[in-house]
Amino acid sequence: MTKERLNNAGKHMNYTFNEQLKIDGLIKQKIRDLHEQVNNPDLSERQKEQARLELKQYQELQYKNRMIRQIGVLT
Repeated sequence: MTKERLNNAGKHMNYTFNEQLKIDGLIKQKIRDLHEQVNNPDLSERQKEQARLELKQYQELQYKNRMIRQIGVLT
């Protein structure tokens, strides 16, 4: 992801640094919950696969959120 794209992503919604940290905390909790689902022996393979896909999406969101925060600190 380019710096320009990250800058443009941050222009659409301006969150305060504290709000971004709260969002990050919520993302981390969701990622922990999804890890538990992926490793839950009681779930079917289909359910685990769905959890893995959702986990990947949340990990990407976490990465984007972190990059936007870092760019905000640098600017």
